[in-house]
Amino acid sequence: MRRFLLGFVGFLPLGCHPSVVPADPPVASVSRLPQTQTPLPTQEPALPAPPQGLAGTWDWLYRGTTQQGDLRIEEEEWHLSQQGTQLSGDYLRQVTTLSLDQKPFRCNGLLGFLVTTRVRLHGELLGDKVRLQETVIEQQKNPCSDDPLRPKTYEGTLADGKLSLRWPGGEQQLLRRPPGSKLPSLTPPQQESVERLSAAELHLTGVWEWQARASGVTYGESESEEVSETEEWHLVDLGGKLAGYYDRIVERSRSKGIFACSGTARSRSVTRYTLRGRRTGSHFFLNEQDYKAEPSPCDNGGRRIDTYRGTILPMQRLLIEWSGGQQLLNRRRE
Repeated sequence: MRRFLLGFVGFLPLGCHPSVVPADPPVASVSRLPQTQTPLPTQEPALPAPPQGLAGTWDWLYRGTTQQGDLRIEEEEWHLSQQGTQLSGDYLRQVTTLSLDQKPFRCNGLLGFLVTTRVRLHGELLGDKVRLQETVIEQQKNPCSDDPLRPKTYEGTLADGKLSLRWPGGEQQLLRRPPGSKLPSLTPPQQESVERLSAAELHLTGVWEWQARASGVTYGESESEEVSETEEWHLVDLGGKLAGYYDRIVERSRSKGIFACSGTARSRSVTRYTLRGRRTGSHFFLNEQDYKAEPSPCDNGGRRIDTYRGTILPMQRLLIEWSGGQQLLNRRRE
């Protein structure tokens, strides 16, 4: 697919880092006073700072490639509660795998799949030391599921809004989600998602739009141009089977100078991509089948076929992700 000129909504950049245990603060020494000197009032020892709480939402994200060269995205959203030093909660884990060589997976015959798991846990917090134990693992049935997960026991530390966890064979670092964060929550398993989103919201038939503009894009030492990008997605949802197309229009204009390819101060390219895919609950996959571009003297033919993973969000929005980025589509109001 194309390269976008503008930035898009991104996932929170999280990663695995080694745990760091803060060093104990130095203890100030008190020298003895001469016996002939009147003793000074004894200073009360400073009370230790109350332990930092763990209650709230925590996020973790990993992106990489498999040995087969496929894109693998692992996301976890942790929800923790705290009563005194006792901890409880769960986390939702979603693993998305996308084919980058356009070869369907044998497990489902598609170019991508999603595995969702919910894990329940309990533990305790003592100072900045954390201990957590997984108790129940619920994995959705999926022909492409990984090997069954086994309960893990975590040892970790809490510092500066980061929760560093270790277990035999691995480690990860969670970041606390700040209040008012616009990061979209991971979608719950399908039966819960249907309760959160209405049947009308889960039905993708309709027209979805995306638009972006950039001003002052430099193309010379002192010259600039205006760039407009527009996409119009037409989707049909037949009980979860998806089909359709989208038109992508890119227009450029220069206040000074001309485009050598067209001999004018404007250029325009229009490309139509045909789509096929499948929706399961509030998740869906779309594969570009082919494309057709309108003839243009400024078209360099720099396109490729892409695969999308998408999530249906409240308020008539779609979040789509591919190997090169993300973007939000809004349903057209009739």
